[in-house]
Amino acid sequence: GTQFGTHFGTQAMPDDLSRYIIRRGRRYSYRRRVPADLVDILGSEVKISLKTDSYDSACLAVGRVNENVIGYWDELRASGKVAGGQERYERARDLAVRLGWRYQHSGEIAEAPAKDVVARLESLETVDDRRVIDAVLGAVPMPRIMISTLFDEYEKLSFDARIGKSPRQVELALNPHRRSQKNLLAVIGDKPIAELSRQDALQFRSWWSDRLRDEKLSVKSANKEVNCLRAMFRVVSDARLLGVENPFKGIAFRNHVTQGKSRGETVSRDWIVQTLLAPGCLLGGINDEARHIVAILAETGARPGEICGLERADFVLDDPIPHIRIRPNQIREIKTSMSIRNLPLVGAALPAAKALMAAGGIVRYRGKNGSFTTGVNKFLRENAAFETNQQSLYSLRHALQDRFIAVEAPDMLVASVMGHKFSRPKYGAGPTLEQKQEWLARIALMRPSLDQP
Repeated sequence: GTQFGTHFGTQAMPDDLSRYIIRRGRRYSYRRRVPADLVDILGSEVKISLKTDSYDSACLAVGRVNENVIGYWDELRASGKVAGGQERYERARDLAVRLGWRYQHSGEIAEAPAKDVVARLESLETVDDRRVIDAVLGAVPMPRIMISTLFDEYEKLSFDARIGKSPRQVELALNPHRRSQKNLLAVIGDKPIAELSRQDALQFRSWWSDRLRDEKLSVKSANKEVNCLRAMFRVVSDARLLGVENPFKGIAFRNHVTQGKSRGETVSRDWIVQTLLAPGCLLGGINDEARHIVAILAETGARPGEICGLERADFVLDDPIPHIRIRPNQIREIKTSMSIRNLPLVGAALPAAKALMAAGGIVRYRGKNGSFTTGVNKFLRENAAFETNQQSLYSLRHALQDRFIAVEAPDMLVASVMGHKFSRPKYGAGPTLEQKQEWLARIALMRPSLDQP
């Protein structure tokens, strides 16, 4: 039988323990129903022989046995082996389905047609397994998911959305959801998410409205939290079959300044050459790795995150056409198939790539494009280097597009280099590496002689 600890001493039996004493033949035993949270592990009842045919002796022994049993139950709970409310509910639901029943809560069963109720009861006539009985009769309640556990539930249920992301990307993707849950909890307190009302959502919106006015925060920040809460509620509600209206739907703030994601303004060719690339230029005041990455961005038009996400194997410098391979790797995922591409290294990009590889690849900013762009943009702004206040490093992508337009490059080739979707149906393999090199060489910012080792 099950072994229990023996560190509890014998004591006089309280009157109510007598209900756990049963007679089996000539001898007495201890029998007690197992708590619901332990049924999956221990079954519905625990039975232990008291090893006596004397009722008085049984009364003396039952207290010690009962304490040992309770102690064992407590040890099981402390060990983390006990299923939580959600797990118990899912097990009961799955068991009911395996037995041929749709899991319904006991209240729903009570309101069902009499023939359906009778059928369930008849199926249990010879069953004494508590788990089966609870599953068929809907005795395991659906657990209440609280605001305080909303993020944890969302993280578990949405794991597939983060497959292929690096740990850093996962952290960045989840942080806004974690922050929005924390703020909602602070504003309205903890309560079951199934009981969240439209009034609760509007209270949260009002809290953000005050912050927008008093702290001069951006509408984008407010909407990000509203959108995160709406997404978490939708994912958890759908998965847990809550069947309630999403209270965060349609309460985002209107952004009157701009529509869509702002990419800033372009920069002129002369500014790039004289401020970023020329020997002895302003960028000599930042670290070498950042300076080399800027050169690659300027000549390829790649996104900062794409370059900071390159591994050593993504630099192909011994090829007849030296290039970089933008593809999913251990550092980052690629969101769209159009962004997966090879980019020839021309002009200032090739010596920059060689210098990076000689230094061990991208190290300081490996997977940290946020640190890279923030640092370089801050440096340029502090030195009043930009031509306008709307410019940033991302303006280098605008500039490459402008340079392509100036030489009337084919739209399909431009889209292939930029990693954009091409509007017409795609046929064939698309522009070759040689074709990309030819057109990028036409608009290269530095002299071809700098391409040589």
